[in-house]
Amino acid sequence: MQKSLVKALQILELLSNGQKDYGISEIADSLDLYKSNVHQILNTFEQFNYVRKDPSNHRYSLSVHFLEIAHRISSRITNHEFIRDRLQALTDELGEITYYGVPDGSKVMYFSGAFPMSSVSNQSVLGMTAPLVCTGIGKAILAYMPEEQIDELLSKPIEKFTDNTITDPDKLREELKKIRNNGYSVDNMEHEYGVKCVAVPVLNHLGHVHGAVSITGPSLRFPASSYKKYASKLQNVAVQIGQSML
Repeated sequence: MQKSLVKALQILELLSNGQKDYGISEIADSLDLYKSNVHQILNTFEQFNYVRKDPSNHRYSLSVHFLEIAHRISSRITNHEFIRDRLQALTDELGEITYYGVPDGSKVMYFSGAFPMSSVSNQSVLGMTAPLVCTGIGKAILAYMPEEQIDELLSKPIEKFTDNTITDPDKLREELKKIRNNGYSVDNMEHEYGVKCVAVPVLNHLGHVHGAVSITGPSLRFPASSYKKYASKLQNVAVQIGQSML
C-alpha cells in the first residue's frame, strides 16, 4: 500500500512540475514505473477528478480541482485578507510588486501578492513556488530557520539560475549571517536576470519565522541605496502580519 501511494504521489509531482500534458509511456519512462501501474493510478485519479485526459490524444494533466482545493485551504487562513490589504497598501505607496510567502520544504510558496495598476502581471500568485536559496523572500525565511534545517538544505546541490546565484554553501552561510545582522535580504538578480528583490522575515509571537514579505521590481529601480528604505517599509508590514497571527 505504501509503495503504491509513493508511486501515485510521484505521478502527481511530475504532472505538477511539467509544462505539458503527459502520456502513459512518458510517465512510466520518467519515473521508471510499469505502464500498467501508471494506467491504474491515473484511472483512479481521473475517477476522483484529480487529473483530466485529453480525449483527442489520451494525454494527462492535473485538473482544475486543485484550484478548488487551494481555495479551500486559503479560506481557512483567517488573516489572508489582512495580509493582502497590507501588501496592496505598500504596493500603492511604492509602485512595486509585493509578495508574502511561506516555507515549503526547499522552496518558498507564494501565498499572496499585490501589483501596481500599471503592471501587466496582475495575477494570482497563490501556490507559485521558487527556491529558498536564491530569492529574496526565500533567503529571508532561510536565514531564520533552525540551524539543522539550514544544514540539511545546504547539503544538497544548489541550482545555478544566473551568474549571481550563490551556489557555494559556505558563501551562502555568510549571506544568511549578513541577512540576520541587517534584518533583511536582497535578491541581486540571483534567480532572474534584470529583477531585484528586498525581503524581511515575518516572525510570530514566539520569534519563529512564519514567512516573509518582499518588494520586487526591475534592477534599475533597485540601487543599493534603496535597500534600507524598502526594508524599513517591509518591516512595518511584517510586524503587523506577525501580530495578526496571535
